[in-house]
Amino acid sequence: MVNKTKISRRLFLSLILSPTLLPAQPLVDFERNLGLFSDPLQPRNKQKLTGTNWFNDPEPEIKFANQLISSETKKIVLAKDFKVDMINSNTKQKISLKFQKEHKLTSNQISELNDLLKDWRTNEIKEIDFIVLRDFLKVCATCSKKNEVLTVNVHSGYRSKKTNESLRRGSYKVAKNSMHILGKAIDFSVDGKSPKQLAKIVRANTLGGVGSYTNFVHLDSGPYRSWT
Repeated sequence: MVNKTKISRRLFLSLILSPTLLPAQPLVDFERNLGLFSDPLQPRNKQKLTGTNWFNDPEPEIKFANQLISSETKKIVLAKDFKVDMINSNTKQKISLKFQKEHKLTSNQISELNDLLKDWRTNEIKEIDFIVLRDFLKVCATCSKKNEVLTVNVHSGYRSKKTNESLRRGSYKVAKNSMHILGKAIDFSVDGKSPKQLAKIVRANTLGGVGSYTNFVHLDSGPYRSWT
């Protein structure tokens, strides 16, 4: 009976004192976008976020995303000429485009791309950020083959706040401040390329965020970060 009393006291004291000696830390700090293995002293835009860190939020939140505005022209330096068929996997809408090495997007092409990348649930169209559009087309050029038409499936482009909140209610994996809301993100897949292969190509040709999923790759024009 004496031994049981001593053990009980030790456990009781440890439970009282442990919070004062070692404050518990959350597994994921959503306020600062830090995960269990993140370095809190490292600038957020330099961190490489992993699937482990962002299991509950695969697309990291970026509070300063509105500041990432492109001042570039619509001229895109591509590696080669190519043709592409882009298909919205949700609506089956299709556009066919032809690009040259140093291509300046026409107003008609921009309109076609914005329409293809619209929020198909609400039918809202937003001008897609030029940086993510440029990087998206650079990836398409890299994936294309001479004298062949590349087929690209677009799974998500612009996403209205209404749509995003609806998706958040149905899944804990949707970011509250998604880059899709700002027209700065595109989810897509390419025929003949696995998501793993495509993600490797995207990372080699862009400086923004890249998320690799089972059936597609997320590309955005935010700071460099990578997750699965």
